[in-house]
Amino acid sequence: MTQETPPPVLQALVLADHIYTDTTGKKVICGTFSQIWSLQFPNAFSRTTWAYIVLADVMQPTQIQLRFVYLNDNRILMQSRPVTVKSVDPLTPLEVSMEVPNLPLPAEGAYSLECWTNGTMIGSLRLKVSKREEQASRENQNE
Repeated sequence: MTQETPPPVLQALVLADHIYTDTTGKKVICGTFSQIWSLQFPNAFSRTTWAYIVLADVMQPTQIQLRFVYLNDNRILMQSRPVTVKSVDPLTPLEVSMEVPNLPLPAEGAYSLECWTNGTMIGSLRLKVSKREEQASRENQNE
């Protein structure tokens, strides 16, 4: 009987406009968000977006994948390409930055960005998608 290695523990999942590494080696996360506004539906959120992921207990090379799910009907709208990560020390948290593909937005509502490893969901980030009226959008641009 073989013992299965447990999946890593998701310590952080953050969406951001930009992630970079400073001169000291620290990750800098800029423009975090959990709400998306759209003037119309269906639509797509197509600007460059990054996911900052922190995993603990990465015992062996592990594939991670992001899925974007519309919670109204649990439809998977996007799946990223799997990325293999490995840690030299399972006790040290592993920081991963992944570019997020375009996010289809069929309607207003609640969505989930899920983090999967080797076929197991280890956590998610809830996103709210709302309709922005054109007048309000123009007023915000003038501020």
